[in-house]
Amino acid sequence: MRVEIEGLQQGSIEVELQILPRIGETIKVMYGADAEVRGEVTGLEHYINQHANEQKVILTIRPLF
Repeated sequence: MRVEIEGLQQGSIEVELQILPRIGETIKVMYGADAEVRGEVTGLEHYINQHANEQKVILTIRPLF
């Protein structure tokens, strides 16, 4: 499922996930040859529009340095 990750200094990124992390879990996303972001999941929002057959998931993280 396509997930948008927010809370990054660079803006947001979209990734494909098979499962969704829980609030409080730490994730690491590699989005380039030498680019990665680590963060704690602070929010998870599901948007479902049945009439348009559309689903969107927004994952908010607090970056860890």
